[in-house]
Amino acid sequence: MAKTDYKALLEDAKRQRAELDAVIAFAERQLGFASKSNSQTTQPAAIANGTDTEIQPDTFHGKNIFQASEKYLSMVGRPARSTEEITEALGRGGVTASAGSVATILGRDKGGRITRVKRGLWGLKEWYGADQ
Repeated sequence: MAKTDYKALLEDAKRQRAELDAVIAFAERQLGFASKSNSQTTQPAAIANGTDTEIQPDTFHGKNIFQASEKYLSMVGRPARSTEEITEALGRGGVTASAGSVATILGRDKGGRITRVKRGLWGLKEWYGADQ
């Protein structure tokens, strides 16, 4: 009888939960709502981290794509965010970019604070501990 690797099972479940949370948050934003972290309630135009912080047209003024992405991830917190979500948020905050350029620029970051969690998902290295 095979022994169950509960650590791997738990890590996989957490990864799947993060992906689902990102998809749900994206769909809610497309409808004009963003969910509060770990809550069933929604509110218009709020960032999905439990705060009332909104992205204004000048939120990322004077920042390049990388700097604006880093600021956005810091604002919204975990879970990891999709390239499309980041691109859309940057656009609302004053930085025009395509999803392809955002993915390319974030993928080039080897020593900074942003890490690729998996294809199309990005997070801050501090969210994942020292093993990143």
